[in-house]
Amino acid sequence: MGGLSAEEKERQERQRHGQIGQALAQKWLDGPQEIDMTGELNKYEEKERDIVKQAVVEHLAKAIEFTPAQGIDRLKKVVEAVSSLGPELQPKAEEISRLIQEYEEAEQKIRQDLEGDHRETLHKLRISGSAVDVANIEAGSQSQSARQGLIETFAPRLNELKQALIR
Repeated sequence: MGGLSAEEKERQERQRHGQIGQALAQKWLDGPQEIDMTGELNKYEEKERDIVKQAVVEHLAKAIEFTPAQGIDRLKKVVEAVSSLGPELQPKAEEISRLIQEYEEAEQKIRQDLEGDHRETLHKLRISGSAVDVANIEAGSQSQSARQGLIETFAPRLNELKQALIR
């Protein structure tokens, strides 16, 4: 019974370094403070570093999603982290940043429209006063369905950009 073939050893090394990259990315995502990803990558030789870096980029790209739970600031930080990994990633990261900005502006417009509609409805009902401004527009079903529609509109473009980033 012989040892592993060169091809099998290569595959195992790629898998091992891919797991290291995923763990680094997850550590960055979970950590309270950002880690120096470039410093972490520089601990590896060039061939290994490329595998680890690709896994980091793939894992961070998966984390870039428009969801109600994930704040826009968090998305921007993830995109910045990806962008910092190399100049070849910066153009696509910038495109993703512009899309996030566009999404944020559209979300703000929806919020303003819903608040205006809410105030108008209350005005028609002759309800006024300081308590009117306290209403939670975000929790309403109109807000949730509008946000879901917005996500459905932007998600295909975001997914295309993420795929281009990974390549």
